[in-house]
Amino acid sequence: MATRLLFLDDSGKPAANDGTMAIVIGGFSIASEDVPILSRRIVGAKARFYPSRGSPTAWEVKSADAISRNAWRRRKNRDFVDELTRILERLACTSYTAGIRKANMLHPMTLKTTVPLQLQALVEHFAVECKTQQATGIVVSDWSNHQLDEHASRCVASYAASYRLDIHPGVYYASSHTTQAIQAADLIAGIQRKVLEGDQRLAAVGRRFASLSSIPNQGSYRTHAWRRYTNQILLI
Repeated sequence: MATRLLFLDDSGKPAANDGTMAIVIGGFSIASEDVPILSRRIVGAKARFYPSRGSPTAWEVKSADAISRNAWRRRKNRDFVDELTRILERLACTSYTAGIRKANMLHPMTLKTTVPLQLQALVEHFAVECKTQQATGIVVSDWSNHQLDEHASRCVASYAASYRLDIHPGVYYASSHTTQAIQAADLIAGIQRKVLEGDQRLAAVGRRFASLSSIPNQGSYRTHAWRRYTNQILLI
């Protein structure tokens, strides 16, 4: 059976005193055999658009450095993000985001509650894609801290097992500094958070990422909970 990987990273924090207005976990899925090609192409794009930064494997692209208001004015950042969308499109990737608008939260929430909620929603819809591709899904996320990562992985494991989804029971963690796919996921999550916060500068590129899908006619598919399949989830 084929394997499909869902690479994820987060953007924004639920705390009221945090400056963000939305919380997003986002990234993309890809066939496992295409991951080495993806990594080489991202490394090549980093070398091309940021030649002065040295070896492209020695540093990571971060959304905070590429899509902030001042950074987005720089042509090289816009061109790099544009190239990234082309790389993902050519490899038949599907973008995924699960967002929460903090203004819509009815009570205070912490990462311990928002992260499992978002991951379970992503797994629910990712499982649909895996079924259409006759693949087993694996979730790979940027690590944060041991307690939160263990809690989130346990929640996903329980969820996948309860509904007999074709998803590995748990979350695997990787360093964004060394994993090019996680760096791409960080950009997707960061852009979607900015879009949810009303940043019109990034609306077009957000729509382009959202259009990336390996599933034709998305609206005709349903999840195990009979919700309409989507790769762009808004929870609250």
